[in-house]
Amino acid sequence: MRLIALALTAAGLAMGASLAAAPAPATILPGHWEYSYRIGPIPAGDESRCLKQADVEQFAKGICTRKYTCDYQTRVVKDGKISLKGTWTDKKGRVAPVTAKGGYTPESFRMDIKLKTVNGLPLAGVMDARRVSASCPADAK
Repeated sequence: MRLIALALTAAGLAMGASLAAAPAPATILPGHWEYSYRIGPIPAGDESRCLKQADVEQFAKGICTRKYTCDYQTRVVKDGKISLKGTWTDKKGRVAPVTAKGGYTPESFRMDIKLKTVNGLPLAGVMDARRVSASCPADAK
């Protein structure tokens, strides 16, 4: 259970926003965001994050964290829809298959994430996020 919570947390850290002055954002907006995670019906945590320019590029490329190398055979983050299928490989070379499906608006997103741990244990969870404000608190991560 902890692995999926960590994976979902890391995924949330990889999500981002754009500071470009465009009439309509390509994905999500920058600012202060709140995330909540569930493993099945069980709450697995929540957090808030300050999303910056570099984060939007990662959001458009799909979920990945610094702990993994991510390779997606399917990578669609477009027109309000998210569809990812591929693998996460850890620093020890262990591979975990992962899929994620969901949707986004400029101020929210939701993803259903399914993965198999490196030991083959299947896990499923949900990440919900919403933008709280355009600016981040001084102490935001």
